Amino acid sequence: MTLEELEARIKVLEDIEAIKRLKATYCYLCDAGLDNKRNRDELISHFTKNARVDFGLGPESQFEGQDGLEIFFGAVVPSAITFSMHMVHDPIIEVKGDRANGKWYYEAPTTDVTTGKAQWMAGTYEEEYVREKGEWKFTSIGTKWNYITPYDEGWAKNRGIPGT
Repeated sequence: MTLEELEARIKVLEDIEAIKRLKATYCYLCDAGLDNKRNRDELISHFTKNARVDFGLGPESQFEGQDGLEIFFGAVVPSAITFSMHMVHDPIIEVKGDRANGKWYYEAPTTDVTTGKAQWMAGTYEEEYVREKGEWKFTSIGTKWNYITPYDEGWAKNRGIPGT
Protein backbone atom coordinates (compact mmCIF):
# COMPACT_ATOMS: atom_id res chain seq x y z
CA MET A 1 0.00 0.00 0.00
CA THR A 2 1.34 3.41 -0.95
CA LEU A 3 1.34 6.43 1.32
CA GLU A 4 -1.31 8.05 -0.90
CA GLU A 5 -3.57 5.00 -0.61
CA LEU A 6 -3.16 4.98 3.16
CA GLU A 7 -3.95 8.71 3.35
CA ALA A 8 -7.09 8.17 1.25
CA ARG A 9 -8.26 5.36 3.55
CA ILE A 10 -7.65 7.49 6.65
CA LYS A 11 -9.57 10.37 5.05
CA VAL A 12 -12.61 8.13 4.50
CA LEU A 13 -12.48 6.97 8.15
CA GLU A 14 -12.27 10.60 9.31
CA ASP A 15 -15.24 11.47 7.10
CA ILE A 16 -17.29 8.59 8.55
CA GLU A 17 -16.51 9.79 12.08
CA ALA A 18 -17.50 13.35 11.14
CA ILE A 19 -20.83 12.08 9.77
CA LYS A 20 -21.43 10.09 12.96
CA ARG A 21 -20.78 13.28 14.94
CA LEU A 22 -23.23 15.16 12.68
CA LYS A 23 -25.92 12.56 13.36
CA ALA A 24 -25.26 12.63 17.12
CA THR A 25 -25.56 16.43 17.07
CA TYR A 26 -28.90 16.10 15.25
CA CYS A 27 -30.17 13.70 17.95
CA TYR A 28 -29.00 15.82 20.88
CA LEU A 29 -30.52 19.00 19.44
CA CYS A 30 -33.87 17.33 18.67
CA ASP A 31 -33.99 15.90 22.18
CA ALA A 32 -33.00 19.20 23.82
CA GLY A 33 -36.28 20.68 22.53
CA LEU A 34 -37.07 22.14 19.13
CA ASP A 35 -39.49 24.62 20.65
CA ASN A 36 -36.27 26.40 21.71
CA LYS A 37 -35.27 28.61 18.76
CA ARG A 38 -31.55 28.35 19.54
CA ASN A 39 -31.68 24.53 19.34
CA ARG A 40 -33.77 24.67 16.17
CA ASP A 41 -31.50 27.23 14.47
CA GLU A 42 -28.41 25.21 15.29
CA LEU A 43 -30.08 22.04 14.01
CA ILE A 44 -31.11 23.67 10.73
CA SER A 45 -27.57 25.04 10.28
CA HIS A 46 -26.45 21.42 9.78
CA PHE A 47 -28.58 21.12 6.61
CA THR A 48 -27.87 22.41 3.11
CA LYS A 49 -30.02 25.27 1.81
CA ASN A 50 -32.12 22.94 -0.37
CA ALA A 51 -32.24 19.94 2.00
CA ARG A 52 -35.26 17.63 2.10
CA VAL A 53 -36.85 15.70 4.95
CA ASP A 54 -39.44 12.97 4.55
CA PHE A 55 -40.60 11.48 7.81
CA GLY A 56 -42.57 8.73 6.14
CA LEU A 57 -46.13 9.70 7.09
CA GLY A 58 -47.28 11.11 3.78
CA PRO A 59 -47.15 14.59 2.22
CA GLU A 60 -47.73 16.32 5.58
CA SER A 61 -44.33 15.02 6.73
CA GLN A 62 -42.32 16.08 3.64
CA PHE A 63 -40.50 19.42 3.66
CA GLU A 64 -37.80 21.09 1.58
CA GLY A 65 -35.45 24.04 1.92
CA GLN A 66 -34.70 26.19 4.94
CA ASP A 67 -38.30 27.44 5.21
CA GLY A 68 -39.63 23.89 5.07
CA LEU A 69 -37.17 22.76 7.73
CA GLU A 70 -38.23 25.66 9.95
CA ILE A 71 -41.88 24.59 9.62
CA PHE A 72 -41.12 20.93 10.25
CA PHE A 73 -38.74 21.32 13.18
CA GLY A 74 -40.40 24.45 14.55
CA ALA A 75 -44.08 23.53 14.31
CA VAL A 76 -44.74 19.95 13.21
CA VAL A 77 -42.41 18.11 15.60
CA PRO A 78 -43.23 20.20 18.71
CA SER A 79 -46.95 19.77 17.99
CA ALA A 80 -46.54 15.98 17.97
CA ILE A 81 -44.16 15.14 20.82
CA THR A 82 -43.10 16.87 24.03
CA PHE A 83 -40.22 14.55 24.88
CA SER A 84 -37.86 12.43 22.82
CA MET A 85 -34.62 10.58 23.29
CA HIS A 86 -33.13 9.43 20.01
CA MET A 87 -31.04 6.30 20.11
CA VAL A 88 -29.40 5.70 16.74
CA HIS A 89 -27.16 2.76 16.02
CA ASP A 90 -25.69 0.36 13.48
CA PRO A 91 -24.77 3.02 10.89
CA ILE A 92 -23.81 2.01 7.38
CA ILE A 93 -22.03 5.01 5.85
CA GLU A 94 -20.58 5.16 2.33
CA VAL A 95 -18.34 8.07 1.43
CA LYS A 96 -17.71 9.01 -2.19
CA GLY A 97 -15.56 12.13 -2.24
CA ASP A 98 -17.61 15.09 -1.02
CA ARG A 99 -20.86 13.11 -0.97
CA ALA A 100 -22.02 10.29 1.26
CA ASN A 101 -25.07 8.31 2.22
CA GLY A 102 -25.99 6.59 5.44
CA LYS A 103 -28.53 4.26 6.92
CA TRP A 104 -29.20 4.00 10.66
CA TYR A 105 -31.55 2.16 12.96
CA TYR A 106 -33.28 4.38 15.49
CA GLU A 107 -35.39 3.93 18.57
CA ALA A 108 -36.97 6.80 20.43
CA PRO A 109 -39.08 6.84 23.54
CA THR A 110 -41.32 9.88 23.19
CA THR A 111 -44.31 11.58 24.80
CA ASP A 112 -47.35 12.17 22.60
CA VAL A 113 -48.66 15.76 22.77
CA THR A 114 -52.30 14.81 22.27
CA THR A 115 -52.55 12.10 24.92
CA GLY A 116 -49.63 13.01 27.19
CA LYS A 117 -48.73 9.32 27.19
CA ALA A 118 -45.40 7.60 26.62
CA GLN A 119 -44.86 5.90 23.29
CA TRP A 120 -42.16 4.03 21.41
CA MET A 121 -40.94 4.88 17.91
CA ALA A 122 -38.50 2.82 15.85
CA GLY A 123 -37.37 2.41 12.27
CA THR A 124 -34.58 3.42 9.94
CA TYR A 125 -33.16 6.72 8.78
CA GLU A 126 -31.89 6.90 5.20
CA GLU A 127 -29.74 9.97 4.68
CA GLU A 128 -27.60 11.82 2.17
CA TYR A 129 -24.78 14.17 3.06
CA VAL A 130 -22.53 16.62 1.29
CA ARG A 131 -19.33 18.34 2.36
CA GLU A 132 -19.71 22.14 2.13
CA LYS A 133 -16.68 24.30 2.92
CA GLY A 134 -15.06 21.36 4.72
CA GLU A 135 -18.14 20.55 6.85
CA TRP A 136 -20.52 17.61 6.40
CA LYS A 137 -24.19 18.57 6.15
CA PHE A 138 -27.47 16.76 5.60
CA THR A 139 -28.98 17.02 2.12
CA SER A 140 -31.82 14.63 2.89
CA ILE A 141 -33.26 12.56 5.71
CA GLY A 142 -35.91 9.93 5.09
CA THR A 143 -37.63 7.85 7.76
CA LYS A 144 -39.08 4.37 7.45
CA TRP A 145 -41.15 3.31 10.45
CA ASN A 146 -41.22 -0.09 12.09
CA TYR A 147 -43.61 1.10 14.78
CA ILE A 148 -45.09 4.09 16.61
CA THR A 149 -46.83 2.48 19.54
CA PRO A 150 -48.15 3.35 22.99
CA TYR A 151 -45.66 2.34 25.67
CA ASP A 152 -48.17 0.22 27.57
CA GLU A 153 -49.22 -1.74 24.45
CA GLY A 154 -45.90 -2.30 22.70
CA TRP A 155 -45.27 -3.11 19.08
CA ALA A 156 -46.57 -6.69 19.37
CA LYS A 157 -50.10 -5.43 20.11
CA ASN A 158 -50.14 -2.15 18.18
CA ARG A 159 -47.54 -1.16 15.58
CA GLY A 160 -49.44 2.10 15.18
CA ILE A 161 -48.40 2.78 11.59
CA PRO A 162 -50.98 3.49 8.88
CA GLY A 163 -51.18 0.56 6.49
CA THR A 164 -49.61 -2.07 8.78
